[in-house]
Amino acid sequence: MLEEKLKQKFLRCRPATHLDQADESQLKKDLNRYVRLAKALSADDAVVVDRADLLMDLRVTLKCRVPLCRYYDTCSNCPPHTGSFDENQAVVKKYKKGILLRWAFPREEMLDPSSNIRRSVFEYISIIESAAFYDGYYLACGFATGSCRHLCNNKECRLLQQPELGCRYPLLARPSMEAMGFDVYGMAAKAGWEIFPAGKDCPEQIHSLNRIGLVLIN
Repeated sequence: MLEEKLKQKFLRCRPATHLDQADESQLKKDLNRYVRLAKALSADDAVVVDRADLLMDLRVTLKCRVPLCRYYDTCSNCPPHTGSFDENQAVVKKYKKGILLRWAFPREEMLDPSSNIRRSVFEYISIIESAAFYDGYYLACGFATGSCRHLCNNKECRLLQQPELGCRYPLLARPSMEAMGFDVYGMAAKAGWEIFPAGKDCPEQIHSLNRIGLVLIN
């Protein structure tokens, strides 16, 4: 029901134009609308980012291997299946604008493996990406947070294990920002957000943890 209401309020359908010829005034209006859409999708904050704000660092994907992330090489949207850093960086440089999004969740809920919050962020990113796509930004591309195996309740990645059957959630599954090499902590700090490095041993005095996503628009 919520998704249908949001479609009625935010979804447009305009003819595509060459993205280098996009109307700057319309683009600004659309970006602000995507920020409002993100907040309607419960984002605690969302900001427009420029190319200079899209920080990437080869050491980010190194952290997928050292120490070894349990999702490394177990998912088609996790390294080493997400392209080389140089390839990803070259693609990202093609974009001029994007929306950086932040969802804050209570510490207990974030650390609860049965929580649905990880799946919800994938769904929200997909909705925003779709809105941009139907506005004519046909190369809009969204990146979530964490492994897309959360969509499958951590079942094995079917695309890797049984490629003939394909992905269970092809429109929702996508790489995380980290899998692409984005410096998520650096981008969040640059946006003015307070963000703490936290893992399973998160200190109790940190009551709220963030999930960060990105949708590249144009």
